[in-house]
Amino acid sequence: MKYRLSPGDFKTFGATLDGGAATFTFVSDPREDVFLLLFDRRSGKLCEKIKVSDKYRWGGVYSVRITGIPFENRKYLIRSRDVDICDEYAAIIHGREKWMDTSRYKDQYKVYGGFYPAVDAWEEPFKRIDASDMVMYRLHMRGYTMKHGLPADKRGNYKGVISLLPELKDMGVTSLEFMPLYEFEEVRYRTHLEMDKGQKTSVVCEEPYGTNYWGYGDAYYFSPKSSYFPGVSPDEGMRELVKSIHEAGMEIILEFSFSSRISGRKLESILSYWVGRYHIDGFHLVGEGLPVSDICECPFLTDIKIFTTSFPQNVLEEERGAKRLFVYNDSFMYPLRRLVNHMDGSVAELAGMMRRQNAKWGFVNYAASTSGFTLFDTVCYGEKHNEANGEDNTDGNNYNCSNNHGVEGPSTLRGVCRSRLGAVRNNLILTILSQAVPLINSGDEVLNSQGGNNNPYCQDNPTGWAVFSKRKDALAVTEYVKKLIEFRHDHSILSQDTPFRETDYSHYGIPDLSYHGREPWIMGIGAEKKGLGVMYCGSYGRNECEDVLLCMNFYYGEETFALPKLPEGRSWFFVNNSNSFDFNSEGEQLRDQMSVIVPGSSISIYIGKKTNETD
Repeated sequence: MKYRLSPGDFKTFGATLDGGAATFTFVSDPREDVFLLLFDRRSGKLCEKIKVSDKYRWGGVYSVRITGIPFENRKYLIRSRDVDICDEYAAIIHGREKWMDTSRYKDQYKVYGGFYPAVDAWEEPFKRIDASDMVMYRLHMRGYTMKHGLPADKRGNYKGVISLLPELKDMGVTSLEFMPLYEFEEVRYRTHLEMDKGQKTSVVCEEPYGTNYWGYGDAYYFSPKSSYFPGVSPDEGMRELVKSIHEAGMEIILEFSFSSRISGRKLESILSYWVGRYHIDGFHLVGEGLPVSDICECPFLTDIKIFTTSFPQNVLEEERGAKRLFVYNDSFMYPLRRLVNHMDGSVAELAGMMRRQNAKWGFVNYAASTSGFTLFDTVCYGEKHNEANGEDNTDGNNYNCSNNHGVEGPSTLRGVCRSRLGAVRNNLILTILSQAVPLINSGDEVLNSQGGNNNPYCQDNPTGWAVFSKRKDALAVTEYVKKLIEFRHDHSILSQDTPFRETDYSHYGIPDLSYHGREPWIMGIGAEKKGLGVMYCGSYGRNECEDVLLCMNFYYGEETFALPKLPEGRSWFFVNNSNSFDFNSEGEQLRDQMSVIVPGSSISIYIGKKTNETD
């Protein structure tokens, strides 16, 4: 077959198609002969071996344009030093189209690069959701769709997620965070070295022994995961997913896990690529020693939300414009659990975590995360149960701050179930009504359990999946979450953009934030204190709203809280106590406007609003 080579443009890495031509731009060692190997997509037969000379090289980067080959039927590898490698910049990966295809062992788990259209004419706009309006939902594409009552063709893939967007929208979610959607290796296998008769050593892959279900580890970061997008090209499927999420009024945030070995330049290239090609709205960066400062300063990412465990203080202080940097770590979760689960928690510490906010950057608060117990398991298990992971229960976090409420694991005892549901509601109230961006971990809204496994990274089964039960109590929790989110949106004082001052600086008659105990306006916080009333003045909200009072009682017995006196014409109304699913957003006017009694281990929500003349 006749083909023709000409210089490439060095603009876009990977293999791009433009008409009948393909442009390959890749990195290789210039000290060795470099070849492009083109294979038939179906049979895997080598069709062309093309030497790429130095005339197509700029430093260690090669860029060559080739015509005269039916590239729609091809996939490729790069040969250097007599080793065939898949292009790390390939935007399409062939070989992993089927999830957990263990037959790939026969071909030593080999993967190939593929081709994608060079011209991006996609005009899908980005989704800009203000930090104060955000409610995040974190999910695993496969795990979220496997046990959700979907037909077979929508389980484990993007079609299932798209079909469930109305459900997420109805719950009040604004921002979807996906665990890795890039092309990772889900088949876990070991390798060993073998030496042939000529004393040449080679790496040999062994048979599969498990699943890398979460998707962390080395990956082809420029390619959407092909098994998540069946029936279409990963490129096309990823675009359809983003477009559907945006049309539903939500934004898409992708989690990327990197090792410290990755260069800052390549990391910026990866994120910029996903922004440019797929219009991703934000990234959650996971990994140690990442060049966070460089990422924040990258000109292609200045409008993109970045979430990570911490940022250099100088980067935070220099921020301007719309809030886009978010501290995302466990610093809220543990004070919450210690208090809710009676692990010698501090109401003062939790109150500080609930109010944390900054004018320039934000925070993310959650009650449970993937790497740990689910929310329901924090109230069902006192110890982790990771035996199924095959590591003698030595893996996973030993510091869970959980409470099994008298029974380890599932229970049908009414008292135990009632106590557990109350603790779940306590967690949800404090997370969703905190000042930071609230995050719900997939399945927590339906009491999903992992059977006490707090590290199901290898559990591609109902243990690792989010199981969406139709039980009455599970559905009631979902509805409760929906009402809390609505309450948060209706009371803008609960999602302030700036820190509270604890003063009445605008002269509304009440401070923007105040604390109360058995006496009004007196916090009386000490190490032994387990009760606290937190009052938010609605007049200080972005849109003037009702006042909100949260009375938290983490004593075992009931506690009396003083009700702060409201300005004339306003009264206190009862909305909900966490011992019940009954949630009256309009509130029921209290007869006693001086004090309330809150049951032990519970939270009561009150609103202060204008009293009708007939009341």
